[in-house]
Amino acid sequence: MVAQTESLGLPPALQKYVDTFAMVPDPKLRYQQLLFFARQLPTMDPSLKVDENRVHGCTSVVHVKVSLDNEGKVRLQGDSDSQLTKGLLSLLINGLDGATPIEVQAVDPRFISVSGLSVSLTPSRNNGFVNMLAKIKKDVSNLLGGEEQSSQTDKEEPIATIGSDRPVYSAIMRKLQALKPRELHVRDDSAQHAGHAGSKGLSGESHFAVSVVSEAFNSLNQVQRHRMIYALLGDEMSAGYIHALQIIAKTPEEAEGI
Repeated sequence: MVAQTESLGLPPALQKYVDTFAMVPDPKLRYQQLLFFARQLPTMDPSLKVDENRVHGCTSVVHVKVSLDNEGKVRLQGDSDSQLTKGLLSLLINGLDGATPIEVQAVDPRFISVSGLSVSLTPSRNNGFVNMLAKIKKDVSNLLGGEEQSSQTDKEEPIATIGSDRPVYSAIMRKLQALKPRELHVRDDSAQHAGHAGSKGLSGESHFAVSVVSEAFNSLNQVQRHRMIYALLGDEMSAGYIHALQIIAKTPEEAEGI
């Protein structure tokens, strides 16, 4: 089972929980374990239950507060009015609290299926779980961006309004700084694909190639490295601003040929 979860980019704590759930043979027992997790979740300060922390797209009311501590580690608090959803949220909080932003961004939501929990949940509960993870990832990304652009508000400015004639290129350069790259090169190949499907993008930008050298890739395979970059550029990818993205992701040792 560990071999299965290693490809999903899970931090050690979350991998431990996933492996434990996967070994439980009865879906009802997994369900009961989630309810136990719900009872163990610390109480969330009512002042944090605001729309900014609301997870939209869930059938239940869910709030999650994401912050970074002095060491740059991710800290999470949350609550839900549904015990089952609260159990899922508790699983995420226990598994991701104290992880690095890079570790959080690398998590593949398919781990819910590997754990066996998805068979115990309705489709709406499964979607709600994915939305919770997506909310955490997005807030982590916004916090990292906020550190580098302190003049911005808490909500990241939509890419289409960024004051640049190359908004997509600028967003890629800015967001990949979260990897603390030794080297970062972004090439705009959009002109080579003019007239192709999906080539309009934003301001004529659509096709890019990125080359990144970063210590953040240490111990990660190529799939996990690519997934990390896709997560950081999730807003641009989902909006269709990036139609195609070529990636070269290396550790400093690999770049130096060691």
